[in-house]
Amino acid sequence: MKEKKAGRVIILIAFAVIICFSKGICFFTEKFFDTANYENRQMATQPRLTLDTYSTYSEDYTAYFNDNLQFRNSLIQLNSYIDYFVFGKSSSDYVIVGENNWLFYAREDDGSPISCYQGTNLYTEEELAAIAENCINQRNLLLTQGKEFVIFIAPNKERIYSEYMPKQYGIPADNYGALQIYQYLKENTDLRVVYPYDEIMDAKKNVDENIWYKTDTHWNYIGGYVGASALMKELGIEMPKVNSGEIKINTLGETSGDLAGMLNLRKQLSFADTEYSIEGYDLHDREEIELDFSGMIRYHATNADPRSIYVIRDSFSSHMALYIGSQFTDSYLRHRGSYSYDDLATCNPDIVVYETVERYVGTLAAFSIQ
Repeated sequence: MKEKKAGRVIILIAFAVIICFSKGICFFTEKFFDTANYENRQMATQPRLTLDTYSTYSEDYTAYFNDNLQFRNSLIQLNSYIDYFVFGKSSSDYVIVGENNWLFYAREDDGSPISCYQGTNLYTEEELAAIAENCINQRNLLLTQGKEFVIFIAPNKERIYSEYMPKQYGIPADNYGALQIYQYLKENTDLRVVYPYDEIMDAKKNVDENIWYKTDTHWNYIGGYVGASALMKELGIEMPKVNSGEIKINTLGETSGDLAGMLNLRKQLSFADTEYSIEGYDLHDREEIELDFSGMIRYHATNADPRSIYVIRDSFSSHMALYIGSQFTDSYLRHRGSYSYDDLATCNPDIVVYETVERYVGTLAAFSIQ
């Protein structure tokens, strides 16, 4: 009994020493360590020991200590560095390490990109019919207001750069959800739908640069230009092909993206990616009015097409915004998370585009203009 009690005392003393030691070290070294929160969650706060919290205090304090350990980011980064550069492994369940520093997204509860890639999340005829019905209803509502409506689907990275995917995932499926929806809408409705897979693959083949970020889920400004050009073509505006003599691709420098961030290796993987810019298309005196990634991106172009355009978007439109904004007098690109019908009514555009990346294409079943 005495030995058991002595053991508990030793553990308690050791726990106290560790806490005090880490705090003491932090007092002198805090300014040299990265303490920012890079995780998409609220970190645990320090609990108070009361009669009400006594039973959960140990567990709560453990969570607090783990989240607020002074060297936490450095330790996580070291673990990720060893996993990636020594063993070629991912330290995140959400990131797949491919060949030649290509990273891919694998989160099942965020559109399940691997299910899209392997074609395991196909739609039934009834589901396709329901998607078509909803899209037609939204289009018809806009028609009563004299507005054009276009659906735009951006391909997933995994499909475009499948040659860098680990071999265990196989080759991309010939039949998959986004293609099902695109073909069904084209064959069974008069809806205007743009899915620029062919244009993207043609650009990939005919330009030397990557058109997707290696370390990010999104296309870069080259891919964004190709996507925007396909959308503009549907709306009656011709932009120069990205591999034409009119377009110049500028190299801006190293960068890294959200997938590198999930591995806590943004700085370490910046060598793998390059930022580009595009010039040679007509800017029509484009002026940036507002730039909010999770809210509104807005442009005015004095000498552009007199129509105005409103894009209900996800993050993929952020790399198309510059090009869309140069082609219409007024361009409004509103993130779905902050969209409201009142905002659309206030902007009162001539054209409404519903943009979604492939892994979110199922949102076409339930999205609502109103």
